[in-house]
Amino acid sequence: MKVILAKKAGFCMGVRRAVETTLDLVHKEAGSITTLGPLIHNPQVLDLLFDQGVTIRNDIPEKISGTVIIRAHGVSPSMKERLKESGARVKDATCPRVVKVQAIIKKYGSDGYATVIVGDRNHAEVEGLMGFAGPSAFVVSNREDVGKLELPGPYIIVSQTTQDEESFDVISRMITGRFPGGRVFNTICDSTHKRQEEVRNLCSRVQAMVVVGGRFSANTKRLAEIAEGMGRKVFLVETEEELKRSELAEFDIVGVTAGASTPTWMINRVVRMLESIPGRGEGIIRPFFYKSLWLLLSTNIYVSLAGGLLVYTCGVLQGIKIGSEYFFIAFGYLFAMHNLNRFMDQRSKKFNDPVREQFVNRYRSSLFFLAVLALVSALFMAFMQGMHHFFMIFCMSLFGILYSVRFIPKSISHVVKVRGLKEIPGSKTLFVAMAWAFVIVLIPTWDKISFLSPSNVGAFIFILLLVFIRNALFDVFEVQGDRIVGKETLPVFIGEKKTITLLHQITLFLVLMLLLFPLAGWMSSTGFWLIPGVFYLIGLTYLYENGHLIQGPRLEFCLESAFWLMAGLGWIGGFSRFMLT
Repeated sequence: MKVILAKKAGFCMGVRRAVETTLDLVHKEAGSITTLGPLIHNPQVLDLLFDQGVTIRNDIPEKISGTVIIRAHGVSPSMKERLKESGARVKDATCPRVVKVQAIIKKYGSDGYATVIVGDRNHAEVEGLMGFAGPSAFVVSNREDVGKLELPGPYIIVSQTTQDEESFDVISRMITGRFPGGRVFNTICDSTHKRQEEVRNLCSRVQAMVVVGGRFSANTKRLAEIAEGMGRKVFLVETEEELKRSELAEFDIVGVTAGASTPTWMINRVVRMLESIPGRGEGIIRPFFYKSLWLLLSTNIYVSLAGGLLVYTCGVLQGIKIGSEYFFIAFGYLFAMHNLNRFMDQRSKKFNDPVREQFVNRYRSSLFFLAVLALVSALFMAFMQGMHHFFMIFCMSLFGILYSVRFIPKSISHVVKVRGLKEIPGSKTLFVAMAWAFVIVLIPTWDKISFLSPSNVGAFIFILLLVFIRNALFDVFEVQGDRIVGKETLPVFIGEKKTITLLHQITLFLVLMLLLFPLAGWMSSTGFWLIPGVFYLIGLTYLYENGHLIQGPRLEFCLESAFWLMAGLGWIGGFSRFMLT
């Protein structure tokens, strides 16, 4: 079936900040770490944090050792003061939007204003806000509560940050109608407003809505209520296991949204499960094509074949002819290393790509055998070309396998701060790109062109940066899962926005290089033909940044297809040169 995912689904800024704050403490601080109440309203995330040693504290004793994190919903001033008096190290992860509401209440409370909070009476955020308002706090959850209000003096109206926009407008008008002169502050956060508007718009395009999120999450339930109010069948689920396949099969187009505390990996699981359900009246061609494509991506056959074809492209860039045996060497090596390293790095895959992780576990033996066979074949073919080819492939393979091994002794690790290459921040992105550049550019040209010649260096840089962009984008897609397991990828180390900015700069450099090198005679005119491929990557990054493409098989296919596009453009460039000569 066709699945349309809302652009604003998943962690909001406040939840992301709270989770990242907690994970940073887990990976960098010693001692116990607890949260005062559930950090966010999502049981799956709380379970993962529990596995990382983060426990939940519901009371404040006289003495506390370790670190206590104030939840995203915030707490009252008195509770925060008690935490400090207990001797705990206090880390405040209150959402900045909630802090803004607290500041408004505090400011007007000091001037004698009462506070009316429009929200859920027993919600953690509302309870914290009441602590700022003191005895002059009034909570209104529905229209009936308005009739029970007694406001003798000046007052302000604020909203729980996840309140429904339309309900707040109606209730605030009713209150000011009964008690004129009140000051109204619409403190619903932008993220909540945009999610609610998007759900209303999405309901006009789909036949049913799937809302993903914790059952105790107020904003998640509110999204479901809005969709129901729009006349759509709604399925509120926490995980993909709760999807009712038989009922969903009655629809052709289904929309998916998620609460602000729902992680990306949970949304991906639901989306992938929905895409595997045949829609009403759907034939067999589309599901067959989807499964075939997913198989090619999951086994790394698709990207490895493209890597092999890029050998020809780099040969044309350098103005030399490359034999077909180097295609098989590159394909075998890339297929082997991508799959073998996957077996050594499955912790984050549990979150980033759980469907693929299940596939790998199910066919583990077969994939391992094929990977070893591919590596042996690549080594044999390299040996047939000469001992120096064999030695280089052997050393690269050994380096690739050792990448995930903690081989640095403890006596040295306290100085260099790492036990293996894998623990160097951002190392995987660079090392994988270098391996591609070696097997695609240097090995095929070992006997055909002098090293460090302009054309050789240009082709090497082209592949290095092309693969670097690909790897870094995948790291951006998977940043949430990587943070949980403590992987120091580039986006985890410097941030997602800075990583994207860096990739924009690299793509600009690639365009300039492919334009200037041929003009200077340092590269064949095929470089001009490759420029549209770089713009394809720029467009892909733009679409992802603006929510037009989401993490999943389609995005992965589009990204891996950049290599196929480059190979095709290289073939066209080579053919055009042949025709001109």
